[in-house]
Amino acid sequence: MKRREFVTKLIIGAGGAALSTSPAPVSAQERRYLSEEQALRLVFPHSRRIVKDEKDLNVDQLRSVENHLGMRLRNSSQIVYRGETGGVTDGFAMIANEIGKEQSITFIVGITNNFKVQRVALMVFRESRGWEVEDARFTNQFRGKASRDRLAVGVDIIGITGATLSSRAFCRGAKRALAICETLYKR
Repeated sequence: MKRREFVTKLIIGAGGAALSTSPAPVSAQERRYLSEEQALRLVFPHSRRIVKDEKDLNVDQLRSVENHLGMRLRNSSQIVYRGETGGVTDGFAMIANEIGKEQSITFIVGITNNFKVQRVALMVFRESRGWEVEDARFTNQFRGKASRDRLAVGVDIIGITGATLSSRAFCRGAKRALAICETLYKR
C-alpha cells in the first residue's frame, strides 16, 4: 500500500482499514464548477422556464442513435431539459457524464432548437489531470457543431495537451446529446 493511501485512510477515519491488505480506491480531488441550476441558467439565459423531460427511446430510435454514434447507449431512458418561452422551445440541454481517464466528467451540452451545439460547460471534474477542458478556448470550439460533424479530437476539435482523454470525453458527450435530442425532437 502506498504511503499516500495509508495517510488518506487514517485522516478520513478508516484507521483499522488502513492497516488491511485490501486496497481501497482513492479518488482524485473533485472540483465543482457549476451546479445543475447554474448550468441550466447558463444554457438557457433568456428562457422563461426550464422543463425536464424524461424520455424513453423506442427500439427504432435507440437503434438509430446507436448506429449514428457507433456505440451502445447505457439505457434507453434519457433526461433532456427544454428551455421554453411563451410555449415555444428555445433549445435543449443534456447533462453528460463521460469517463475521462478513470473518473466521470460531468458537463452540460446546450443545443439550439435547430440542433446545433449552443454551448458546453464543465460542471464537475473528478480526475487529477485534464481540468483545462473548462477553458473557453476549448469549449467554444463546439459552438455550431451538429450531429453530422465528426466531433473528434484532431479532426474538428483541437484537443488540449495533457487533457486528451478529457477532450475526447467532451466530444463523445456532445455527439451523444446531439444525436439523442435530434432523434427525440426533430420533426
